[in-house]
Amino acid sequence: MRVLFVTWAWPSHFLPLVQLAWACRAAGHEVLVASQPSLQDEAVGAGLPFAAVGRDLDIRPLVRPFFSRLVDENRTVEWAEMRRWGTANVHTYVLLAEAMAEDTTALARHWRPDLVVCEPTSYAGPLAAAALGVPAVRQLWGADYTYRTREFEPEALRELGGRLGLTEDVETLGAASVDPCPPSLQTDAPVHRIPLRHAPFHGPGTLPGPPAGSGRPRILVTGSSAVAELSGRDVPDLPVLLRALGTLDADVTAVVPERERDRLRTLPGGLPDSVRIVGRTPLHLLLHGTDLLVHQGGGGSVLAGAAAGVPQLVAPRFPDHLFNARQLAATGAGLLLAPGELRPDAVREAAAALLSGPDHRAAAHALRHETEAMPSAAAAVAGLERIAHDPGRGPSMTSMTSLTEELP
Repeated sequence: MRVLFVTWAWPSHFLPLVQLAWACRAAGHEVLVASQPSLQDEAVGAGLPFAAVGRDLDIRPLVRPFFSRLVDENRTVEWAEMRRWGTANVHTYVLLAEAMAEDTTALARHWRPDLVVCEPTSYAGPLAAAALGVPAVRQLWGADYTYRTREFEPEALRELGGRLGLTEDVETLGAASVDPCPPSLQTDAPVHRIPLRHAPFHGPGTLPGPPAGSGRPRILVTGSSAVAELSGRDVPDLPVLLRALGTLDADVTAVVPERERDRLRTLPGGLPDSVRIVGRTPLHLLLHGTDLLVHQGGGGSVLAGAAAGVPQLVAPRFPDHLFNARQLAATGAGLLLAPGELRPDAVREAAAALLSGPDHRAAAHALRHETEAMPSAAAAVAGLERIAHDPGRGPSMTSMTSLTEELP
């Protein structure tokens, strides 16, 4: 079987594909990653064959008006408001598809995959699959936030599909959705799921030396540059979090991108001595022995914390981060602090509750056990094989049945 993995060039959208791509290779299948040229180093660094398609597109000017307004107004935005925007919700992803779709389709016609796997916002994947008449499968990054935008996708992609010779709207859900999210954390969307036991992968890297053994609780904070890059603003969240957490009787390690490190170095008064700053390090290398994970709500961070059985404090800014934080809080394994609530006293109170509360720890452990009980990557590959070899038996869009019982 030949499997073409399609993603646009943003590492956090590519990295969730790596586990399944390697599982396909381990099963003896051919794999090729297709993305914009700027993802080449990331894909090759993950040990996967790569083909550049289309052209790179800087999305920052496209999304900056929206995200800068969220930061300036110190708020998140609810789906009820966003839904009124219609196809504007997926405008950036359509532009990315336009930058990739023709080359992706040409590559697919040459390479002849049996199946196309794509992350949910890379519409070039299902478009190319439809042009070739082969099945497409979505690979989710966590709770299925992107299912919300599906109602606008057929209309938004109609013109591009026509340019590729497609006479019918493309079903962006594909034949199935590979789902690494523990069931209690997942939203109840009517899609056919291929469950996958999540093995967190945040890129290659080197494990830094462990902190000195103080016997105190260990807090891990991940600082994302995405909010600052996409909004064009210096967001105050990370300094507030580190200064507040540094006053607790705990050891704090913060994984901070270079831009944020430069800003932290110039903070008046600096940071508490209990805060250790490390450079870019894969999150999955740091979670062992961690008692609390603090982050902005990215799907990869939520799933990594769930797999490790660690309580989580989430400070979301983006709509999908808020969605993830609410799904997590509903399980009891985490708490969220919205932008208007992110004050030092609130951070200390939430962190203390998560570190000392047995109910939060029990809920986090339950998520870990759910993750461990999910089918292996090898079983997920068997589900892909079934869809590729007999597309007519593939699941319907409205089926809520999992493939778990059907897999060997």
